[in-house]
This record gives sequence, C-alpha cells and structure tokens, in this order.
Amino acid sequence: MIESRAAIAKGDGSFAIENTLVAEPKTDEVLVKIESAGLCHTDYDSLNWGKPIVMGHEGAGVVKAVGDSVDHLKSGDMVILNWATPCMTCFQCQEGNQHICENNSPVTAGGNGYTPGHAHLEGTKWKEKSIERSFNLGTISEFALVKASACVKIQTNMPFPSASIVSCGVMTGYGSVVNVAKLQAGSSAVVLGTGGVGLNVIQGCRISGAAIIIAIDINAERL
Repeated sequence: MIESRAAIAKGDGSFAIENTLVAEPKTDEVLVKIESAGLCHTDYDSLNWGKPIVMGHEGAGVVKAVGDSVDHLKSGDMVILNWATPCMTCFQCQEGNQHICENNSPVTAGGNGYTPGHAHLEGTKWKEKSIERSFNLGTISEFALVKASACVKIQTNMPFPSASIVSCGVMTGYGSVVNVAKLQAGSSAVVLGTGGVGLNVIQGCRISGAAIIIAIDINAERL
C-alpha cells in the first residue's frame, strides 16, 4: 500500500487532512494520481453523513498502475473519474439508463455508502481500518483506487481543473438539458441559479440551439 494525504470528513460536520493507505489495484482496478478535484454541495453534505469518509466525487488525474485484466488503460494515461458506472445487467442499464444503474450507483442503490461494482472497500485504509470513499471515488486525495470502468480517458488538451468537474457538475447540467428536458432548437430556456451546474445548463441550452436563454441568480457577484 502507498501513503496518500486525503481530506477525511469525520461525520460530525468537521474534516481534516489525514494520512491514508491506498492499495495496489486488483485485476480490474486502476490506481490514479489525482491532479485536480472539484467541489460541490454534496461534498459539504458529506461532512455530516455520520461516519468517516474520504471526501470528493469529482476528479481527474493520471493513471499510475492498472490491474492484470485492464487492457484499455496504461500508466501515464490522463483520465476523468466517473462514479455513475453501469453493471449492464439491471433493468435500468438494459433500458439504456446506465447513469442510474440499480446496482452500482451510490445514488439509486446505496445512498452515501459503498456499492458493488466499485474498487474493493479494503483498498483504502485510515487509522488501520477500511474507510469508504465518497461516491466510491474519494477524489480529494493524492491517490484514488477505482474500477477501470470508472475511468474515462481524456482525449483532448483539457486542463485537469476543467476535466475534474466533468465528473458531476458538467454532466449534471448538460444532461439535464439534453437527456431530461430534451430542449428543442429555437425554444426559450430559463435557468434558475448560475453556479457550477447552472453554468453547464446554460451551455447545454446553447449547444441545443435555444433561441433565448435567461439566467437568474440572487447572487449579484454571478451576474
């Protein structure tokens, strides 16, 4: 195992930067050196989940080691980490809704706990005990152990800070417009809130061809 500094939510509203131990990857796992991690309100919520947890579910970094069965990634590859991995066998996956997998998703299957289909829980230890990783990733850490299926290779010249928020903020905002609202070209859109998700909703509206986009926010600094 290797030492890794990480932000640990204590479960009582506090957090601290602590030393953890991260295992070498098993056959279908990948060890990633985190270069950048995003922050969203869920990270704030995780401070009060009632248990210790490695914080962070948005991140991007560089592959450091891969398991024996991983053939699409190698050391040195730049990747974005994705917590919404599919099992491909449940009802939602079979319906094409891999983002809300009934087995792997920490949102639909496990609340804020560990769910199957992700790197083994014992792969991260804190104070000699296994510790859960937020959304099975734990990106506010020097290293993260994840399943190969959680890695999306970066194919463009994208800075790590920008790549890291694709993990949640970008896909939530863009996906809400394109996959849920199914915004039609030429239509109008009103976006309430221009934070991280809201800005990506605006981008999704623009890409979808909205004729008018009205953004509303109570924070004057965002205007």
